[in-house]
Amino acid sequence: MHTPISSSAPTVSSPPMHSAFVDALSALSSDADPDWTTMSAALLVLRVVDAWAQPGAVTDSELALRIATIAPVVDAVDDEELRAALRTLVAAVGQRDDVDAVEARLLVFGRTLEARARWDLALDVYSSLLAIPRHATPHTTVEAYVRIAECHRHRAEWLLAENAFATAAQVAADAGDHAAALRARCYGASVTAERGNLDDADAQLAAVEHEAAHARRLDVLALGRHGRAHVAFLRGNVELAARLAFEALEHLPDPRERDRALADVAAAFAELGVRSAARDAQLIISATTQDSYVRWTSLINLMELAAGDRVQPAFEQYRRALVAERLPPRLAGYFHYYAAGGARVFGDAPGARDEYRRALGIAARAGLAPLARDAAAALRALEDEATPPDAPPTRDPTPATAGIAGALARMRETVLRNAGPNAHA
Repeated sequence: MHTPISSSAPTVSSPPMHSAFVDALSALSSDADPDWTTMSAALLVLRVVDAWAQPGAVTDSELALRIATIAPVVDAVDDEELRAALRTLVAAVGQRDDVDAVEARLLVFGRTLEARARWDLALDVYSSLLAIPRHATPHTTVEAYVRIAECHRHRAEWLLAENAFATAAQVAADAGDHAAALRARCYGASVTAERGNLDDADAQLAAVEHEAAHARRLDVLALGRHGRAHVAFLRGNVELAARLAFEALEHLPDPRERDRALADVAAAFAELGVRSAARDAQLIISATTQDSYVRWTSLINLMELAAGDRVQPAFEQYRRALVAERLPPRLAGYFHYYAAGGARVFGDAPGARDEYRRALGIAARAGLAPLARDAAAALRALEDEATPPDAPPTRDPTPATAGIAGALARMRETVLRNAGPNAHA
């Protein structure tokens, strides 16, 4: 039996209500807002998908009329990538019996929303896929549950994320897709680690790596290795974390997974005090990623590095770039935490106190125990210190990490040269 996911898997007896899109429309102050057209087009397209999915709900001629009616609204969407995703979804629905194409285009639309950090809307789209009563292959069901879990993870909804990953693994195993089941187990272990159960996470990842090696699946082995890097970092074995994450890069096929692995390399170098290598990795990510969440994370880390280097103009540049963004709970918490650290080192104790309190409040509401602990400790330290702390030491890479640091410097030079004058320096 599949693990039930109360908020994510609607029954097929009634079409989804698409409340996330309705709520998004309701939150807009005017239909002149560009988001109004986007949300309206998406809602209309999803309702056409609902009609297509229900056997006997509409005739071929009625479906064609609905598609023709909504086409001008879709064409008016400003966001080129979203517009293309909606157009291709509508085209797939127009094929009538091509279930595989519709499900594939729903996944693309959901991933496009995820790249814009609209996880509530992406969850709605994936739920629409699961509500289709005639799935083409188990693969799309597995992928939908993986994406649902990722959305919940970004929203710090840990139990829902774990349940969805477990469901994805079970569906894949039932279908005989061993590699997909292993990938889902890797993702689930990452959530287990985020919740602080490091021993359980490490055991899960070790089992996945063993099975992936036996099956000669280098991509899954790399995913497991990246997971182990994250666990190693949380345990304080930072040099091992840097090496494992960098080793994983070569065989990770998904650009988003490579972004995450490179971000973990950067975090490890920052912890080791090799700040130049950490900055190189973050600059590569910020200049190349297509994912808003990853870019925001990179900017937060660049902001923290600038504060550590006592370069206030760069710190303010990154901080201002993030202030107006609608950050999800985990990133919002860390943004305020590192904004507090910057205020603290630049002599603004009241500002630092306010930012630490914001970080602590977000961490408490979202269940981010490590951040809550660190923010509370920073608040206590702030009350006791008379002057801002000294700048953290800058260290050279160790023999075990020198090759990685050199590779990052070469990558950064290439990326920034190709990115042109608008890239962050």
